[in-house]
Amino acid sequence: MNNLELYEYSKTMSKVKLPVWDDLPDFPIYCDQLLQIVGDGISFMQNGDEKLITKSMVNNYVKWGMMPKPVKKKYEKMHIAYVIVITILKQVLPISKIKDGIHLQVALQGNEKTAYNSFCEAFEESMREVFVPILEKNSPYIMEEREIKYEKLAISSITTALSSKLLTEKIIETKIKNINNPGEKL
Repeated sequence: MNNLELYEYSKTMSKVKLPVWDDLPDFPIYCDQLLQIVGDGISFMQNGDEKLITKSMVNNYVKWGMMPKPVKKKYEKMHIAYVIVITILKQVLPISKIKDGIHLQVALQGNEKTAYNSFCEAFEESMREVFVPILEKNSPYIMEEREIKYEKLAISSITTALSSKLLTEKIIETKIKNINNPGEKL
């Protein structure tokens, strides 16, 4: 394979799994624990030393009404789910749209648990749809057609956009390395 780094990245990204609702702790936790759980759950997005989530960000999400307030400085699984979704989506959407999108999905799905699990499912499917073609076919890149129910169109569209963004960033990164080091095989 001509681009081993992109291939290995695609192999990893096509297998990404988010922690589903039932995998999240059933007991209240402090903010430091929340940050650790979220960081571990979305570590695949980590690029360098940049922090994906901080205490200040969590406090702002509460202040802006994007998620419920903690009870006595303790967070529950609902808070963890909100922070995971917000942290992922802020890579491609403005905060105001994320807030509206979360409210829309909860209304469409009936509750936070179902909405969050649907998000996880859509995200994982989008990651497979975008990254698996790199593993299977050298050229041309062919994304498979998929049927999406109307009530899941927004969530599928945004998760596909994020998956495509991650792929584009990696392609640029590996191509820049190739341009800067023309004798090196990627």
